[in-house]
Amino acid sequence: MRVFTYDCPLAKGSPVEPEQFTHTSISMVRSGVFGFRSDGGPQLLTTGFAMLANPGQQYEISHEHAGGDRCIIFRFDEAALEELVGSPPRGSPRRYFARAVLPPVPRVEALRHLAERQFAAGDSPLALEELGLALAANIGVSLGRAPKQPKPQDNRASRDSVFAALHLIERESGRELRLDELAGVAGLSPFHFLRVFKRETGVTPHRFLTQTRVRRALELLRDTSRPVTDIAFDVGFGDLSNFINTFRREVGAPPVRFRTASPRDWAARAREPRS
Repeated sequence: MRVFTYDCPLAKGSPVEPEQFTHTSISMVRSGVFGFRSDGGPQLLTTGFAMLANPGQQYEISHEHAGGDRCIIFRFDEAALEELVGSPPRGSPRRYFARAVLPPVPRVEALRHLAERQFAAGDSPLALEELGLALAANIGVSLGRAPKQPKPQDNRASRDSVFAALHLIERESGRELRLDELAGVAGLSPFHFLRVFKRETGVTPHRFLTQTRVRRALELLRDTSRPVTDIAFDVGFGDLSNFINTFRREVGAPPVRFRTASPRDWAARAREPRS
């Protein structure tokens, strides 16, 4: 999966030219308004709409009312999308989406907001990939094509698969980890891996990776005198403010306060209810 933003530079009244989708993708409109014409005829898209692209599909974009629209685009590997919305009928064009446009759906819109926030933070591609798969799955449901339900594995097989991913996260938490890498060591597809990992551990892979990084930071804060900035980057956070906010959310106080608090003071603080 690839996630990126697109800011259309065209102004109101710009000429309309035929175009063609080259990849399977979901484009969520962040702002602006534009016309879209494909097999289903002309439609007007604005914030919250989703433009669903099938490879080879012809379309036109017009700017009769305004220009400068902005989108966040999720481009999918076709094998991953087949698992989420099903394969096209044998012998038919590669059409994963029966419709080219999906009007605003609150559940899908919530995922779009979360993805935008994660994209802006630039913290972990793992979280963005999880949100992208959830977005595709929910759009599939909205179109009447629910994700395939894999046959449940026995508990031992599931635990073995998840253990391999847990071991990789524990060993390599200081670097960026991708969903396909974790799913690969587990021997599962990304979507199936997410389901099994959450079922067996109670958390998503990104959540477990974040908690692992915070645990590493706790050790370094109490056992060394290294600067907080160095610790943040060493445990895998690419941004100091993101590390401080995450640490505060997970632990209940910023890193400096944890480092300077006495055991008695920290124990007293830990007994206080968290808001």
